[in-house]
Amino acid sequence: MSFFITIENDLIAIKKWFEGSPIGAAIEADFKAAIAELEKVTIVELENAVKVIGLSVLGAFATGGSSAAIQAGISMAVTEFKAIGADISHKTVNTLVMTIVNQVNAATTPARVLAP
Repeated sequence: MSFFITIENDLIAIKKWFEGSPIGAAIEADFKAAIAELEKVTIVELENAVKVIGLSVLGAFATGGSSAAIQAGISMAVTEFKAIGADISHKTVNTLVMTIVNQVNAATTPARVLAP
């Protein structure tokens, strides 16, 4: 069996598990709820909110690490969505902020330098 067939079979098995699992169903339901909430906001408003949240997260990483970045992101997200009159649930705010924190962290983590 080739390497690619093995990978394809593994992905099929994961998809089957996800579709038949209560955890998979919960993740999918949360995803759909978040999308429905964020679709009520214009693209421009969402892009601006993400930029503002990202800058807040970036600043907090520098002074307090991941915990501070998450708290700053949540605080800024709540402020931003209130300012544009969007009713976004706490769960969706948390999901959005964690995604932004993960992206900012990945973008700002220096690559390891291996000694010769």
